[in-house]
Amino acid sequence: MGEKDEHTVRMRPEDLPDPNATRLADPDATRAAETSVAARVPAVDAAPATTRLPERDGIDALSDPYFSPAVAADLTTARPVVSIDSPVESLPERKRRLPRWALVLIAVLVVAAAAGVAYLTYASELWGGKTVPEVVGLSEQDARERLEAAGFAVKVEYRAGDGDFGTVLSVDPAEGVRADPAAGVTLVVAGERVIPSVVGLSEEEATQALYDAGAANVVVARQNSDEAAGTVLAVDPAEGSAFVSTDEITLTVAQPYTVPELTGMAEADALAALEEAGLAGTVSYVESDAEKGTVVGTDPVAGTEVAGGTSVTLSVSSPYPAAPARLLEYFDLSPQALATYLGEEGFTLSYGATFPATGNAHVVFTGDQGEVLQITDYPESGGRGGSGGANMLEQGAGVGGVRYAFSSATLPAGAASESESGIRAVMEACGFEGLAEVCTQDDVMARLGADGDWHFVCAHGQQGDYTWVVRIGGYGSNTGVVAMVAPTAHFNEQDLSRFDGSVCEYVAYIDLFTG
Repeated sequence: MGEKDEHTVRMRPEDLPDPNATRLADPDATRAAETSVAARVPAVDAAPATTRLPERDGIDALSDPYFSPAVAADLTTARPVVSIDSPVESLPERKRRLPRWALVLIAVLVVAAAAGVAYLTYASELWGGKTVPEVVGLSEQDARERLEAAGFAVKVEYRAGDGDFGTVLSVDPAEGVRADPAAGVTLVVAGERVIPSVVGLSEEEATQALYDAGAANVVVARQNSDEAAGTVLAVDPAEGSAFVSTDEITLTVAQPYTVPELTGMAEADALAALEEAGLAGTVSYVESDAEKGTVVGTDPVAGTEVAGGTSVTLSVSSPYPAAPARLLEYFDLSPQALATYLGEEGFTLSYGATFPATGNAHVVFTGDQGEVLQITDYPESGGRGGSGGANMLEQGAGVGGVRYAFSSATLPAGAASESESGIRAVMEACGFEGLAEVCTQDDVMARLGADGDWHFVCAHGQQGDYTWVVRIGGYGSNTGVVAMVAPTAHFNEQDLSRFDGSVCEYVAYIDLFTG
């Protein structure tokens, strides 16, 4: 307290209350003692009722025990001022609090630290998923192992293509993306294109299925079938086979059994075509100007729908000679077909063998009208070779040459004349052309220096690769008409020097003078 004026009255210590009485409740609390000031201050004369005490800083001075009011100027005595200890105890020193900016800074640092920890743990992929590794271009197995090592569940989808089979084309989620490993990733792997199941589908359905599988070159082949028209019977390559888009894929599609168009085909080819079409075939030979052995018509006609296995009759231009005397046509037949033809024409085998040097047939037949037919390598010679044996034509022995001796019943009209006209009559019957030379007995006998009752006319000509010879006449009453033919090469191999190169004189000599 400041200094007091001279009228200040000091209280005696013994008049004060026990200072410890105000500290019973809480010695550390900063509060006024519970004992009222009035109770602790001894009684003094009361101030006049009209006296007002001044205020200090808006506080009633009476409420401040440390405040001593000034005595009014008109008073003769001053109110005694008692000096007492402050009833407000001193409190312990208040703890220091951090300023608000420090608190904010600390909060920011805490948040930053938390963010740093979160970033580091995220970057370490301790949470928030894992990064999809690079797998595009790897094999399926390598990609799967890499993903599973990273903790990802793996699914695989195959995309058909024309190459890079087994290679990863893409991954979902994409490489480098953070994703939940448990949700998994999907690998798209290049796979081979495979022919789908199309047998039994309609042509349209099968074609679309092949296009959907990546085929770009689909062709259709028709085949007769008992299945409904348009049903796919087969596919080539087969179902399940690998292919690339540029491969040709053939669908075999059912169509009703229909007689195919066979006109102009060779007999054997036509029969094969019928078999392929699921039909049977029989042959009827007919005389025709068409090439021998070719189909000239069918029954039923081409395009007719029939049941599977139906027999179709082929009308074939006869491959056989138009007549037994058409010797050149013998060479157009197989040995077996010639044997069949001769049997059908009434010829009977009288001798059968083969020539050791060539393996060709040496067979002699007698016709039902007395004509004699020989299949021989030496048609210029009339020697028969014996009797017995087998029909070697049936066994496939070849035809080296043909000799045909007419009987009176088969002799062409006008052929009995030993003249060029007789020669031409035989040529017409045999189908010979290209007459090259005519000779008579006079030419041959003069060259040989022979004599006797020889009378004949002989001629030869060349037709294609063959040389033919006709001889009319004989010796005395022994006469006949003979036609023969062999490959020209056969006559070129003979020694014709004795006959000045004449095939005609050579054949007449061998046929008549050496028989």
